[in-house]
Amino acid sequence: MKPSSRVNAVLFLFLIPLSTGLNQLHEQEITLSNTRLHLLPSKEVNETYRIEVSPPGSYSDYLKSFPVLYLLDADKSFGMARDIAGWLSWAGEIPQIIIVGISYAGTTQEWWDKRSRDYTPTRDTSGIWGSKWPLAGGADGFRAFLKTELFPFIEHTYRTLQNDRTIAGLSFGGLFADYVLIVEAALFNRYIIISPALAWDGKCIFRFEQDYCGVRRALAAKVFTAIGSLDEKDIIESWRQFNEVIMSRKYRDLQWSHHMFADETHISVFPGAFARGLKTVF
Repeated sequence: MKPSSRVNAVLFLFLIPLSTGLNQLHEQEITLSNTRLHLLPSKEVNETYRIEVSPPGSYSDYLKSFPVLYLLDADKSFGMARDIAGWLSWAGEIPQIIIVGISYAGTTQEWWDKRSRDYTPTRDTSGIWGSKWPLAGGADGFRAFLKTELFPFIEHTYRTLQNDRTIAGLSFGGLFADYVLIVEAALFNRYIIISPALAWDGKCIFRFEQDYCGVRRALAAKVFTAIGSLDEKDIIESWRQFNEVIMSRKYRDLQWSHHMFADETHISVFPGAFARGLKTVF
C-alpha cells in the first residue's frame, strides 16, 4: 500500500466509527416541553379528538388561573402558535394563556376531510371549490362538541379563568369562527380570524349575518381578522365585503379590527396574523 493510501485508509477507519458514535450518542426525539395530550371522545361528532394543551410558564403557581385560547387546525399550527404566544407573554405583550389545540389522529388526508366536516356550516352547493368536500356541513355538531364536551373538560382539568375564551382559526377554521361569532358569539370573548373561507357556499355567512342583524343589535366580542394580499381573489373579496357589512351594522359591544398583510399568501400570513391578533384581542 502506498503511503497516501495508508493515510486515507486510516482516516476512513477513524472518522466513520467516530461519526457514527456521535450520532448514536446524541440522536433523540425532540418533543415540546410542558405540553400534554388528551384523547377526548365526542358523542356530538362521533369522533375522538386529540386535545393538545400547553399551559403557560407560571402554571406551577397554584394561585393563578388563566385565559384559554382554543386553536383550530392544531395538527399544523399547535407548535407554532404555542411558541408565538410564549414569546409574546415572555415579553409582556400579552398575558400568559393556556393554548388548547384541537387536532385529529390519522393521515393528512383524514385531517383534511375531517376539518371540512367540522368547520363548514353547510355543503358547498355553489361548487366554488368543486365537490372534494363530501363530509362538509357539520359545524353545528362541532360547535356542540366545544360547548358541551371540550369546554367542561378543559375547565375541570385546568385552572382557567371563568368564561375567558379565545378562538383562532385559519381558512375553514376562520369560516367556523365567523359562523360562531354570528350564531353564538358568547361561546368566546375574543376571535382571531385568519384567511376565512367566506366564499363558501355562495357566501352563506352573509345570509347568517343578515338573519342575525334582523333580531339583534348587540354583538359582544373582540375580533381581529386578517388576510394576505396574495390570497385568492374570491377569498379576498368576500373578506373585504364582510368587513364592510359588519362595520356598517354598528353592533353594540363589538370591537372589530381588520388588516391585510402585504406579500403574504393564504397560508404564509398565519404567523404574523396570529401574533398581531393576540396583541389586538388581549
